Amino acid sequence: MEFQGFPRIHSIFYAVFDIIKGTVVKHQVPEGSITPQSGTLLSDSLTIDPTQSSSKTLIDFEAISEYIIPKKQLYKRLVTICSNGYKVMGCPVVLHDHERYRHFRNEFRFNLCFVFEQGAETSSYEAVVRKLSRVLEGLELECNFLSKEVGLESQTVQNVIEQLFEDLNSYCECQIPINEFNTINLKLFPTYPNPQTVYNYHVPVCMIDVNKMMTSNWDITIQKVARLINGVNHVKRIAELANVKPEWTKQSMEHMMYYGCIIMTDIFQYSNVYAVKPEIARLFDAKYGLAQECSRYIMLPNAPEISIERIYALYCGLKYGLTVKDWIEEQQLTLLQVDERRVISFGVIKGLIYRVHKYPILTSTTPQENEQFSFPSKPQYHRVVNRYTGMPIHADIIPFLDGKHHYDEICTELECSPQELDEQLGYTPQPDDSNAADHGNTDAEGNHTVDTLYEGSAEDKQHEEGLSQWSVQFIFRGKSTVF
Repeated sequence: MEFQGFPRIHSIFYAVFDIIKGTVVKHQVPEGSITPQSGTLLSDSLTIDPTQSSSKTLIDFEAISEYIIPKKQLYKRLVTICSNGYKVMGCPVVLHDHERYRHFRNEFRFNLCFVFEQGAETSSYEAVVRKLSRVLEGLELECNFLSKEVGLESQTVQNVIEQLFEDLNSYCECQIPINEFNTINLKLFPTYPNPQTVYNYHVPVCMIDVNKMMTSNWDITIQKVARLINGVNHVKRIAELANVKPEWTKQSMEHMMYYGCIIMTDIFQYSNVYAVKPEIARLFDAKYGLAQECSRYIMLPNAPEISIERIYALYCGLKYGLTVKDWIEEQQLTLLQVDERRVISFGVIKGLIYRVHKYPILTSTTPQENEQFSFPSKPQYHRVVNRYTGMPIHADIIPFLDGKHHYDEICTELECSPQELDEQLGYTPQPDDSNAADHGNTDAEGNHTVDTLYEGSAEDKQHEEGLSQWSVQFIFRGKSTVF
């Protein structure tokens, strides 16, 4: 998430509605950039030649004037229109007052517009344009700042837009004193994409040292939450340790994600399954520098670094059906003196591997001709029985068995381990789990879905009474969880 800088303002102009001439430009910076100028100030008797205007001005003002001072439906709304390769952004305002504006048909309409290149990313200026329209409206209501027919006041409007033009382009902020009681304060802020939704099972990982950046002026909730981010605790655990509401914790995480302080990944467990992505080839590309970075990151203290070929082999050993525990034994990681947790986290964060999630689905084993499958109701929960244990599956688990919830989410919400959940659902790994990828496919979004459904062992023992039987199937779907 790299900020590319703010776009340059090519012009700022102030337009009003004249009851005789229509929409006119009263002030503009630079001079002549919007409409031709003669002398320092715009003459009331100036006649605009459209041919001359199009050759010397940035935009064709006459063509877009009806959107500068628009119909009533667009007032106090951000209006953006393009002309001659430039983008014009403004927020028109209309004020109604029978006494004050009796010479202006009882209303005063104006707009302060900014002009950018047509392809510029102007989202950072939207708040500035809106704020300026509110400030100018307030100044007009308070002291007739815009509508006074006084030379000094009229020149002040010109001075304001001149300072706006210079300061925002040069310093990305400005402070303009208007009078003894009013000052315009503006500052540009980068606009980043909205962060992804944070869930209880996500694990935040710091991209910078948040504790060193933290000051006493930070939000108290963020201070409490940030101190508990260690790359191991998931969001729900952090909320409990910080004694903060889960909703506030998630909002704090999203706030830090927005500014690139943290990223989210999945819970590390030795029962997790990962698979390699085609991007693994980037390890051998010198322009990325991943090989050296990975080698320094994954090694235990004072341990000799291993070759890039061995690191590549480690990642390629991850596949469907092979848990992290089995992968450690297979690759003999204890002899290599590497931190398995760091190997996995580096691969996930850099997009070299992805997590394979396990989704349990409760299905009916009783044939139902011309009937749509219906999920068991609460009175039926006690009839969903594990045939190995002879005990019903816990009622809290059954609502999660609709195929939309993976093990991380279920275990986090119910505060149980994957092994305990396996026992409840009667899941036992199949001998050919490691070959599951052979039966998989990749959808348009890059989700790797194993078509093979692994039969579980949950059934209704009361089939002899004519009741529906249930079984739990498992789908393994891989998707990158880091964002």
